[in-house]
Amino acid sequence: MTINQSKPIAAIVGAGRTKFGELWYDDPEKLLFDAGLNCMQSVDKGIHRNQLEACYFGSFLYQSTNKMGLVPGHMAKELGLNVPITMTEAACASGGSAIYNACMAIRSGQYDTVLVGGFEKMTDRSNKISDDLMFAADPNEFGAGYTFPGLYATMMARYMYDYGEGKQECEDAMAMVASKNHHHAIKNEYAQFRREFTPEAIKKSSLVAHPVRLLHCSPVSDGAAALILTTPEKAHTYTDTPIYILASQQATNDVSLYTRESITSIKTTKLATAAAFKETNLTYKDIQIAEVHDCFTVEEVMFLEDSGYYEKGTAWKGIYESYEAGKTKKHTPYINEQNELIVNPGGGLKADGHPVGATGVRQLHEAWVQLRGQAGGQQVESGLNTALCHNIGGTGAICTVHILGR
Repeated sequence: MTINQSKPIAAIVGAGRTKFGELWYDDPEKLLFDAGLNCMQSVDKGIHRNQLEACYFGSFLYQSTNKMGLVPGHMAKELGLNVPITMTEAACASGGSAIYNACMAIRSGQYDTVLVGGFEKMTDRSNKISDDLMFAADPNEFGAGYTFPGLYATMMARYMYDYGEGKQECEDAMAMVASKNHHHAIKNEYAQFRREFTPEAIKKSSLVAHPVRLLHCSPVSDGAAALILTTPEKAHTYTDTPIYILASQQATNDVSLYTRESITSIKTTKLATAAAFKETNLTYKDIQIAEVHDCFTVEEVMFLEDSGYYEKGTAWKGIYESYEAGKTKKHTPYINEQNELIVNPGGGLKADGHPVGATGVRQLHEAWVQLRGQAGGQQVESGLNTALCHNIGGTGAICTVHILGR
């Protein structure tokens, strides 16, 4: 496959992460330090911390969940560096937005080599996490009694009403998304949940906010992930197999559902994905794997339509047919005519876990190991050249999309 052919924005020469889950004894600084250390140790030809010119970190809730502020000061101590350190907060897209800002810095020529990290420590305040997450919603929605499962239940219910045609298969398709992602996580050593759930088990799980059930939801998680980005020209200083960032795009929209043009589509996904495809001269037909934001399974359904893979209102049908055709495979692809797309090969947010600020960075870590053929048990078997990473904040108020290639 020939991938475009504009000049790459940046190269990923190292990537690392921690396990995701209930990491009771690790504080946020340690999580981010461990991910950064794993990242630096992954650089094939080695790198010294003094070669890092700046750091970009993403996180959402650390002030509330950990009573912690001024993260740049904490991390300057951990890293032993006095370089510029920038924090990015964009709710669940904090990690993706940190990458976007790092790419801009490299693209502009400001820096050559930077460290990007994302982290979250959510279990320290698990009894209040539902309220804390509503910082990413409209205050009127919080005042009306909504939680994030409730907001996504509203979106899912409307989608099923408008396009599900009252068929049981539409509800089944939503469950198949979650089942597929749990299946993909079985061989992922970092994943929070490494067990199978059938679609029937998903549909029988506890009702959280109709029609969203417990196993439609991503978990409360702790964890961190990190990347080292450098210029395309310097990439071979660090590795003979760099993975290039071909597109880095971000879009924003209203934070509230009630002022949106539609609640069965995420406009920022459309805008950021279209801009990324334009930047690379690629289409969805060129993408082989996608890391898709699925903190609730309906997001993955909407991504498939908003990215153009399926026509509006038809993704649930494509999911149902694809699952039935591919459920015995190591990875279950979505099928559209002659095109196959593997989404969330390591389990996605649903099974790998969702430490909010770490997710966007973790997505590029997964794409990096997959494109280098180093994903271990969850390696996609066919030769890979391209990957897309899609990171959403709130119910779609912000979205980042990155396209990677070899």
